[in-house]
Amino acid sequence: MTTNFDFQAHPLVAIWETNARSGPQMGDIVQFPGGDHMELTDREAEQLIRDIAELQPAVFILTGADPLGRESIYSLLQYAASSGLHPNMILGPNSEPARTAIADLKSAGLSRLGLTLEAGNAALHDHLCGIVGSYERTLATIKWANECRLPIQIHTNLRRRNLHNLRQIASVISRFRILGWSISFPVPQPRESLHELPSAGEFEEAFSTIHELAHELPFKVKTVDAPHYRRFVVQQRTTARVAAGGLRLLPSLHGGIPGILPINQERASIFISSTGEIFPSRGLRVAAGNTRTHNLAEVYRNSLLFQALRDPGNLKGKCSYCEFKDLCGGSRARAWAVHGDVFAEEPCCSYLPAAARKIG
Repeated sequence: MTTNFDFQAHPLVAIWETNARSGPQMGDIVQFPGGDHMELTDREAEQLIRDIAELQPAVFILTGADPLGRESIYSLLQYAASSGLHPNMILGPNSEPARTAIADLKSAGLSRLGLTLEAGNAALHDHLCGIVGSYERTLATIKWANECRLPIQIHTNLRRRNLHNLRQIASVISRFRILGWSISFPVPQPRESLHELPSAGEFEEAFSTIHELAHELPFKVKTVDAPHYRRFVVQQRTTARVAAGGLRLLPSLHGGIPGILPINQERASIFISSTGEIFPSRGLRVAAGNTRTHNLAEVYRNSLLFQALRDPGNLKGKCSYCEFKDLCGGSRARAWAVHGDVFAEEPCCSYLPAAARKIG
C-alpha cells in the first residue's frame, strides 16, 4: 500500500455479503428483524460488482453465510475478475470447500481463499465452530489449496476462549504456504453477551503476542477491529529507537510494516449486505444507503456518515485528546456496540493519553 493512495475516493477494503444463508439464492425471500427483504439478484450483483470496480478498492472480499451456496458464485467471480477486481479478490466461505471446488475457484479468477482457523487443536477449534471434524477438514482444504497453488489467507476470530492459543495456531499454519493471517478482535452483536469480549488488558497481551509473531512468521499478520494495535506497534518502535540512542519521536507507519495498513481500516472500508444495504464495515451496521437506491461511490465519498467517520475531530472521550487519534481512532464498531455511540471512546483500550497524564 502506497502513501499516495486516496482514501477519500477509494476504500482499502470493499466487502460484499453474497448471501445471508446457505443454499440457492436467485431471489429467495430472507427473514430479517425489519421484515422480508430480497437478496440481490444476479443482475443486481453484477451491477454492484461494476460499482465496486469503479471504487477501485485495494482488496475485494466476498463473504456471507455460505458464498459457495450461491449457485451463481463462480460466474460472479469470473465477472468480478473481468471487471478488474482480480488482483486482490478474496472469498471467505463459512464451510470448507470440496477439493474440486478449489480448482474451480481458481479457474473463476479468485486470487485468494480465506479459511477460518479458530484454534491450534481440533478440540478447541471444533468447539468454537460447533462442528465436529471442522479442524481436520480445514487443514485438508489448506493442503489442497497449496497443491492447486491457490493462495490462502487464514482468519481467526479472537475471543476469551482462544485468546491464549495464538502461538499454537501460528505453529499449525506455519507448516503450510500461507499468504497472510488475519486476526479479528470481537465486536459484540446486538443482544450478545459481553462475556467473550476481552478486557483492555487482555487486548494489550494479545497485541504483544501478535507483535512477536509478526516478526517470527514468514507471512503477513494483520489485525481487524483493533486499530489500537497500530498505537501499540508505534510504541514498540519508539521504545526500540530510544534504546538505540535515538530521539523519542512518534514514528509513522508509512515506512511500511508488513500487515499494518497506513490508515485505520474503518475510515476506508465499505460493506454491502446481501440485501444491498451499505455500511461502513462488517461490525458497524449503521446504514448509509442501499445499492438499489443509492450510488455506491457517492455514498462512500460523500455521505455524511462516511465523511464523519473519516474525521478524527468527531471522536469523544479519551480518544478525542489522544495523541494517537489520527493513527488509531479506536474501533467505531465496538464503540457503537458497547456505548451506543459511533464516536465514543474505544472501550477496550488501556492506554492513557499524554494529556490525561499531565493533568494527573
